[in-house]
Amino acid sequence: MDKIFHIDILTPQETIYSGEGVSMVVPAQLGYLGILADHAPLVANILPGKITVREPSGNPREFAVMNKGILEVFSNNASILLDNA
Repeated sequence: MDKIFHIDILTPQETIYSGEGVSMVVPAQLGYLGILADHAPLVANILPGKITVREPSGNPREFAVMNKGILEVFSNNASILLDNA
């Protein structure tokens, strides 16, 4: 069974996604970055591209990133703060 972690994708105007995931792929400064449960603490710049979240049910959810943002991963929580989505 896949381990899960909590994911929040936020803009100043709204919450884009808040829920559980088993994996997440984000467009970071040096290329796409994969996040799984128990990932080491991390802070990274997010660039325009596509965020993919795989939910515990196995369904992929995709979100378009139009502007820059920041990702923080700490203690099985991943938070993405975006200028806009």
